[in-house]
Amino acid sequence: MVKAQDDEATNEHFPDFGVYGGTQEDAAEEYKKYRTSETEEDAMYLIKANAPVNSDAHANAQTQLNAGKVKMLIDERVAKGKLLTTKAGQKMTPEKRAEYLKPFTQTSILKEEMMNLREENEGVNIILKQANKSIRKDKFSAFEYGLYYIKLEEDSKKKKKKFKITDMLFSN
Repeated sequence: MVKAQDDEATNEHFPDFGVYGGTQEDAAEEYKKYRTSETEEDAMYLIKANAPVNSDAHANAQTQLNAGKVKMLIDERVAKGKLLTTKAGQKMTPEKRAEYLKPFTQTSILKEEMMNLREENEGVNIILKQANKSIRKDKFSAFEYGLYYIKLEEDSKKKKKKFKITDMLFSN
């Protein structure tokens, strides 16, 4: 994604994406060599996962969920039942119905992945382990890192707001 690409089937051109990394700007530095005049600046945020970052992300996700700041869609079976009670839903083709229900299906998968995780502590680090290895946790990881990115952005805005001109004045 850091290099421009052309889709031969559709003749569509996709520009390269610029990478930035917040607190890990040195890691994002490596991707600057791929930048061109058409680069979509700051399109991808680089998070180098390690035990402390993962622990912060886990704690933040748990805090946001427990505080009720994240609302989940209803279960896909409930959504399908409600859709089929409407005339528009009954007239939909199976493909259109599946497309309409996709966000609900994805939410159900996310909830299943979350229910499969067990929290363990290794010193100060929080480790999330899968109870059943056949159930993946990629949607949960994307969800968790998305929340973590939002937290980093909000924290950086708070730091910028705290700037006072009086802090820069020197008086005797």
